Amino acid sequence: MVLHMPWNRNLGGARVQLELAEEFQSLGHKVEKFDFNDAFPQYKPSPWAEFTRLNFSVKAKAFVQANAHRFDIIDAHQGNLPFTKKELGFKGLLVARSVGLYALYDEFSKQENPKRPPQKIKTRLGNLLRLWKYKRDNFLYSYSLRTCDLINLPNYDELTYVRDVMGLGEKCRVFPFGLSQQRQIAFAQAIQPAEVRLANKQVAFIGSWGPRKGSQDWAEIIKHVKAEVPEASFLFLGTGFDTQKVLDDLNLPNCDWVQVVPDYDSDNLPKLLSKATVGAFPSYIEGFGFAVLEKLACGLPTVAYDVPGPREMLKYLDQSLMTPPGDIQKFSKQLVRLLNLKIYDYSQVSQKCIQVASNFSWVEIAKSTLYTYCKFLETHK
Repeated sequence: MVLHMPWNRNLGGARVQLELAEEFQSLGHKVEKFDFNDAFPQYKPSPWAEFTRLNFSVKAKAFVQANAHRFDIIDAHQGNLPFTKKELGFKGLLVARSVGLYALYDEFSKQENPKRPPQKIKTRLGNLLRLWKYKRDNFLYSYSLRTCDLINLPNYDELTYVRDVMGLGEKCRVFPFGLSQQRQIAFAQAIQPAEVRLANKQVAFIGSWGPRKGSQDWAEIIKHVKAEVPEASFLFLGTGFDTQKVLDDLNLPNCDWVQVVPDYDSDNLPKLLSKATVGAFPSYIEGFGFAVLEKLACGLPTVAYDVPGPREMLKYLDQSLMTPPGDIQKFSKQLVRLLNLKIYDYSQVSQKCIQVASNFSWVEIAKSTLYTYCKFLETHK
């Protein structure tokens, strides 16, 4: 497993390979990783951190060249190994993995930029570095997809893009993200009775606080929901920012009905969600969306924008829970509807949430992934 970030379960991008590795090992396979900390053991945070990706690729290349003979399969994040197998000295199966396709995130960024407020003029050096980074990333990501044997994608929207725009569909396969059996049990055990949850009237969001995740939409969402359900409260988990920053963005004073948890240990999430009533996820683009999957596993009916990632799960639950991106009124209306459900109806939809989440099992995804990897390995040695 190769990834340009720390091997840490609390990081969504790293968590995919980490938890898959655990399942592969439980099935009898040997798994090693080469991550950011392996490449830069003496690393110290700096303003130049975003420019280390190219150096990581060089470090990863050197590691593979020195150890290629020990591996049958290399599963690397897109952009991490933008080299041919000949350059790497590797004769096994080379996989490029997306946990959120760079090209689609880049398109979103271009659409988002015109909406951003004017910013202070940057230095010429800063602008040149950002342009260099943009061109570098485009090359790294695109070339790594073209030189690999197999592209592992988390949703079918990405498959459509890679097939129709990049012309690489024949080597693409879609594998969703999942939860371990232990994780699903932990969520199930944390669920409070329907009457407790409905009485609490709490809307839960999980995710970093930023425009891509819908931070600019929340002030209006809260306004609409509070107008219909005055007693509603809001829980923001994993924002990366403190309460004051979030309240400032929401144009709200200090209040007891907005709770912000900047960061948390992954094992504590079931308890944090236990008394919530509904989930909300106004994200504009995702690879898959652990935040949606885990709320469903905790029995929380969740409203999300109809975008790549969340629709892979919510299409099996209720189409009305997916609203057009940016349609705050429809999004809020669905939250209000769920908050006002009767106990029996809420219990029914909550059970269906758990059932849908149970279909995304890491052990089954791991088995399917290994089956596909072995088939491709036979033809790409």
